[in-house]
Amino acid sequence: MTDAARLQWNLFEEDVSLPAAVLYADRIEHNLKWMQDFVGEYGVKLAPYGNTTMAPQLFHRQLEAKAARGGITLATAHQVRAAYRDGVHRVLMANQLVGKRNMGMIAELLNDPNFEFFCLVDSADGVEQLGAFFSDVRKKLNVLIELGGPGGRTGVRDDAQRDAVLAAIARWNGTIELAGIELYEGVLQDEAKVREFLKRKAPSIRREC
Repeated sequence: MTDAARLQWNLFEEDVSLPAAVLYADRIEHNLKWMQDFVGEYGVKLAPYGNTTMAPQLFHRQLEAKAARGGITLATAHQVRAAYRDGVHRVLMANQLVGKRNMGMIAELLNDPNFEFFCLVDSADGVEQLGAFFSDVRKKLNVLIELGGPGGRTGVRDDAQRDAVLAAIARWNGTIELAGIELYEGVLQDEAKVREFLKRKAPSIRREC
């Protein structure tokens, strides 16, 4: 909104809907530069969270600065569609894709060959539903297996659940494409526990692929 300054909104007078995020231009520039340097130094591809602000201007600044080489991370199919309409063509949905309407929205976006989409799976039933839907609409869906840590919120928790998810993906070969693994490390206490968790879980996925 180019004329926001002219409106003279006052945050402290509650002229805007709360809660509101306050951004400082110099700090945004600093963070973009820091993340750009980090990506270049370590050769990683980051997909920063976009659903916190849902601000397309920020998405594009991150993408243009190459601080978001992995695309933008979002949480719902509606958010993915909104970002796509603003020109974001590589999205990681850090969530399960459930419900026919949500699946339909993503299938519509996949009509664009330049659009790349990934979502999470952690159950065989979920994979079966995705496989049936996307097979019917003749679209391929990229998925990541979500690994669940002790006390976590979601994710594959044991070998039996992992094997069931992998078997379901194999049944939908050509429709459901395993692109990698994902986990939420926030429930683990420190870096050592994150590394231990990955060493234990990740190789078991690679062996089965």
